[in-house]
Amino acid sequence: MFQLIQRGQIYADALGWPIIIHYVTSQIVRYWRQGRINTASIDRFQQDFEYLDFHEARRIRAELETSEHIKHLRAMRA
Repeated sequence: MFQLIQRGQIYADALGWPIIIHYVTSQIVRYWRQGRINTASIDRFQQDFEYLDFHEARRIRAELETSEHIKHLRAMRA
């Protein structure tokens, strides 16, 4: 299915992390992931990334933040 990729849209990468589209050309996609800008070819992007609506992205971010917080608490305990 064809989908227009635009700046500001939210996708999930292959690892499940939410990413935000920063810049798109006919050959590359630049996106924000964990505070860094990364680059992917259009072909790779279409294969490895999945579109998320706002509510899905919010839920995933909350789960990831909870997971990171638990890791931090465990590290403090050790």
